[in-house]
Amino acid sequence: MAQKQTPVWLDCDPGHDDAVAILMALHLPEIDLKGISTVHGNASQQNTTHNAARCLLAFGSQEQVRRIPVVAGADKPLIRVVRHDDEIHGEDGLGGVEGLPDKTDAAVVAKLQETKAQTAVLAIAEAARALPDGEQLALVATGSLTNAALFVSLFPDLVRDKVSQIVIMGGAEGRGNRSPTAEFNILCDPHAASIVFDAEVPVVMAPLNITHTAIFQTHDNAALLTPGSALASLAETTPEARASPAKAHTPLRHTLSTLLNFFAATYASVFSFHDGPPVHDPLCIAYLSHPHLFRGERYRVDVELEGKYTAGTTVVDLWEYRKDELVDYKEDPESRKSWGRLGKNVFVLEQLDVPAFWQLFQQTVDAADKVSILNKKT
Repeated sequence: MAQKQTPVWLDCDPGHDDAVAILMALHLPEIDLKGISTVHGNASQQNTTHNAARCLLAFGSQEQVRRIPVVAGADKPLIRVVRHDDEIHGEDGLGGVEGLPDKTDAAVVAKLQETKAQTAVLAIAEAARALPDGEQLALVATGSLTNAALFVSLFPDLVRDKVSQIVIMGGAEGRGNRSPTAEFNILCDPHAASIVFDAEVPVVMAPLNITHTAIFQTHDNAALLTPGSALASLAETTPEARASPAKAHTPLRHTLSTLLNFFAATYASVFSFHDGPPVHDPLCIAYLSHPHLFRGERYRVDVELEGKYTAGTTVVDLWEYRKDELVDYKEDPESRKSWGRLGKNVFVLEQLDVPAFWQLFQQTVDAADKVSILNKKT
């Protein structure tokens, strides 16, 4: 019997951790990736769009590259001034990465030409409508939530009928990373986040509190360079790798190692993460494929929109101070409406089986090694 897959649309802003999310979405067998859209955030929307296509071409099979669209979305927030994170991700969003196709590569240009006349919001809606009766799309948003907010605003009936959940990387309960209290993705477009949180659809949030436990450490890098299987039968295994365990066994593994080690260097410099960088975004994909690895709880979460020092803060009502206002939740906690404006609107992920997560990551690298064009270059 074929394994049941979750249809997923990934809205992202690659970004080093978004690149890992693309890798895992392509190669976890529980995930059926229907499309990728891009948004402003870690870099300009033009750069994140090129980066998404570069990652799809590098990590996916030929069938996936043909089938999965990459569609450009919003290039600025709903209201606020656009901001990017060159300090962490480099000017083009994937600083320091070696081996990916260049944005001027003919295959990258051709892939983006396929969807030149499309927009992300309409593409997500089309993917949801195209699902057979009884199936629903999971929308994963790992960047600014501008596209997601426009989608839920324009298509509320479609969201209720054909979207199972929205899983986001963003927010924090307490300490932020791009202000004292705000996480970067939410800070980029807090108004969009507020709209998404109050939509009549289950929202799952992977905040900094949990993503900061998924650290890419030295032993994870060693396992990436030299897998336990050593992939002895893989023709593209490099001679250098056979001679030295410190060398990547395949060009793909070299690319991923440069990606994650650049990320490690910027996190060490900017945030003093000396054990390695947290790989935030792939946790959303891991949650959809292996939810049993996570623990969380449903809360009322609001976004601060006006605070001079606290704009973009996700205010998690841990002690239910607003419980008397949540009339839709009290009336029927299982209804779609109970997730909306007057409900407990967000399931907040709080704990992760970290070793099991990194096993999933290594599993997807093994799978990508067998199909990646990077390993087929002479």
